[in-house]
Amino acid sequence: MADHVSSTIVIKAQPAAVLAVVADISRYPDWSDALTSAEVIETTPAGLPAKARFQAKTTFGKEDYTLVYDWAGPTSVTWTMLESDRVRTLDGSYTLTDLGDGSTEVTYDLTIELKVPIPGLLRRKAEDKLVESALYDLKTQVER
Repeated sequence: MADHVSSTIVIKAQPAAVLAVVADISRYPDWSDALTSAEVIETTPAGLPAKARFQAKTTFGKEDYTLVYDWAGPTSVTWTMLESDRVRTLDGSYTLTDLGDGSTEVTYDLTIELKVPIPGLLRRKAEDKLVESALYDLKTQVER
C-alpha cells in the first residue's frame, strides 16, 4: 500500500527562481546529498525536463529510477515514476505559492510504495525524512 507524505517550507525567493532550481535536474547531485547522479533524458518543447534518470543513496544501497514530469505552468510540477528497482510508486509534486513579500511557499507532496516490505513506523520515519531533506536542500540551494 502506498503512503502519502506532504510538507511545506518558505523560501526567500520568487517562484520563478525556485522553479528554475527545480528544473535544473542535472545539478541535483551538487546540492542533494541523497542523489549520486541525475540525467535529463528527454525535454519538453519549452526545454523543461520531460523524463529524467536518477541514482540515489538509500539505506539498502543504490537505487536507480526514472521519472516523467508534467510542468503545469509557473507554479507547479508533478512527476510519476516510470521504472525502479525497489520502488513500486514514487509520484510527487512541488506546488509554489507566491507570498507577495519576495518569498515562496513550497509544498512537496509525495506518494511512495516500496516493493520490499518495511515495518510501518520505520517506513514512515524514512518517508518523512526524505521529504523534509528534499525541501531543506532545495531551500538552501535557492537561497544561496
